[in-house]
Amino acid sequence: MYSEEEKRQLMDDLKEMETFRADVGDEGKILQEDLKEYFINGNGDRQDLIFRIELYFYAFKLFCRKTVKIDRNQFTIYLNDSLLDWHLIKLVMDDFGDFELEIEAVKENMDVLINLNFTLHY
Repeated sequence: MYSEEEKRQLMDDLKEMETFRADVGDEGKILQEDLKEYFINGNGDRQDLIFRIELYFYAFKLFCRKTVKIDRNQFTIYLNDSLLDWHLIKLVMDDFGDFELEIEAVKENMDVLINLNFTLHY
């Protein structure tokens, strides 16, 4: 879980992004290609990819409760919510079309929360 200070910083960052009307533009497609390069050829910086994934999802107001996990040919987003707006997921899948999405509900601290697992089959 994020500390209170980290949560406050993330919210400040989000407010700043909203102030500038952040537009992901082609970032999702670029990020997808960078992730494929990392998974297939091992090229790229894991921490940079994690940071970019989290920022990408924050732009859609899909907040993470834990740090994104990258493992072998997949990455997992641990959402801090039990509700999922299908419209937002559709927008994300338009950018990450080469990945298979698995939506997982998990019980954590008496709450049911959602994980998004993206898998690249190659």
